[in-house]
Amino acid sequence: MWPPEALEFLRELEDNNESEWFRRERHRYERYLVAPARELADKLGDLGSPRFFRPYNNLRFRPGPPLKENLGVAIGYGAAGGFYFDLSLDGLLVAGGLYRPASDQLERFRAAIVDDRRAHGFERGLAAAERAGLTATEPELKRAPRGYPADHPRVDRLRMKRVVVSCRHPLEPWLHEPACDEIVRAELLAARPLIKWLAETVGASTQTRG
Repeated sequence: MWPPEALEFLRELEDNNESEWFRRERHRYERYLVAPARELADKLGDLGSPRFFRPYNNLRFRPGPPLKENLGVAIGYGAAGGFYFDLSLDGLLVAGGLYRPASDQLERFRAAIVDDRRAHGFERGLAAAERAGLTATEPELKRAPRGYPADHPRVDRLRMKRVVVSCRHPLEPWLHEPACDEIVRAELLAARPLIKWLAETVGASTQTRG
């Protein structure tokens, strides 16, 4: 759970997105945002190790504000996906899956989707996540990818370019209560069958990174 001061800090950051301001106020960032997130990550240790995203934006290739106006934490994120939570003024995001599959991973995913037996495992994992209130990302392709039939019964799955389930919660009082940690844990556990399927069926990319 995060204290109300966490949201106060994010509101001030939105109005003062400058490196000098952040250096002065970083103690509040660490106390009200990072420390509660670490406590939550400790409770999720059975899902994997946490990775805390740095607060600074990379401005080398894309101009913009110097600081991220959110706190993002990946849990157990490996070569074939993992878990994630994120707090911002847009709400609390809880997610799991494979966010940016490499082209060979995407091809293995599609090959599994057209195979009835392997696709059944994907659908079971997706159904478990949906029962907990998570929803899959909308398909990004307008039509079936090249080489796949446009009338395939799972064409909507074939049109996906990322395999992620998520839920964005509005900023409500329970965010500051112990129930917050319980909700995050329950939703990430619901995504676990999908993460397991991705690891076993899609696996790591074998492509050489540039």
